[in-house]
This record gives sequence, structure tokens and C-alpha cells, in this order.
Amino acid sequence: MRYFKYKNTSKNFNNALKEQYKLLTEDEKSIVRKEKRVRNLCKIVTVAVYILCIDIGIFFIGAFPRPEGLLWKILLMIGKVLVGIIWIIISGILTVGLTMPLWKKLEAYHIPSIKKELFSKACGHLREYYRLQEPYIITKCFDAADKRFRDHDVCIFLVGDELRITTDLVRGFLHGERDLGCYAFSRKEITVSKQQDGEHLVAELKSDNTFFVLGYRAKGFIEKNFLFE
Repeated sequence: MRYFKYKNTSKNFNNALKEQYKLLTEDEKSIVRKEKRVRNLCKIVTVAVYILCIDIGIFFIGAFPRPEGLLWKILLMIGKVLVGIIWIIISGILTVGLTMPLWKKLEAYHIPSIKKELFSKACGHLREYYRLQEPYIITKCFDAADKRFRDHDVCIFLVGDELRITTDLVRGFLHGERDLGCYAFSRKEITVSKQQDGEHLVAELKSDNTFFVLGYRAKGFIEKNFLFE
């Protein structure tokens, strides 16, 4: 097993993304800018509303009368904690309800096709470096020895006599991921088994102290294209 990572910082993902942005039409750029402004506004308003709700709760909790006697003070303290926890939950619900119309407005500027193309093209230098090629499969990584891969979409593919696993570089970093590097395994280094994870089946790839818990489709892909070819 070996691990390697792209190191050319002069051509990182953000720079590549900017270069791809320049290739958009003026109308597409305008949509991207509007979406960014509305998204930032949504975030600011959501945080402000949540903080306001919490402040209101703190004000009313602080207005509780102060009783005499140690027992009553202890009961009051417990009551305040319970009310505080309940109010935090209520504040979250209120914030979602009050800001929902604003987030709905963001959907008018939703540009999945443009963003998908942008993010995918911006990962071109990483696909080339890791030599991502067909056949490949994109699946969920539920857990891994390298915790950075946990809950990320990963791409599994073959290069010569190696099986390689890296983050999803086909669709690009649509969900905020970054380059996590690439793990490469030879046939004799890995075992792939079926495991039960709650109600779902998963595939567990193991190699010494390294492991990946993947979507179950990965088992068939690895066995067909790598282990038993």
C-alpha cells in the first residue's frame, strides 16, 4: 500500500476553479455571482435570526424570580437548564421556519449544471496526476482508517496493477471536499468482504492497518475488475 498526494500548489483547486470560471459566458457568470450574493445573505440572516432567538430566550430565563432557600435555588437552576435546552431546539425550528422563504429564493439562482461543469473541469489536473481512468466507480465512504475520507464520495479505479482510491474527482468538489490524496494497493495487499451496517450492506476493504468501509457496489467492482480479472 502506498499513499501520495498532489503537491503542485501553484495549480491548486481554487486557481483551477477561477480559470474555469473565466470560460463561462457573461450570463452564466452573472447567475453565479447572484447565487453567491443570495447564498451569503441567507447565511447572514439565518445566523442573525438564530442569535436573536437565543438572546430572547436568555432574556426571559434571566427574568425568572430568584427564590429563597437552597433547595429552590437548585430546582430553579435545573429548570433553567432544561428550559434553555428546549429553547435552543425551539430557536432552531423557528430559525428554519422564518428563513425558509429566503432559502427558497436561492433556488431561483440554482445552477447545478454550470457548477457541476465548473467543479469537474477544475479537478482536471488532479485526475491527470492520479491517472483516473475507466473503469471506475464512485461510491460512498462511510468510514476509513484515514478519517478525512469518512462520509465522502470516493472514486475507485485501476491503474496498471494497482487499485486506487481518491475523493470524487469526476464530479469535482461539489460538497466542499478537497484533495485528500490517493491510496494505491496491489492485489496481494487487500481483502474485500461483505459487512452488515445496520440495515444496509457495505463493502469493507482492508490492507494491514488501513481500511475503507464503502458502498456495497464497490465489492463487486473490485472483485470483477481487479481481484478476479
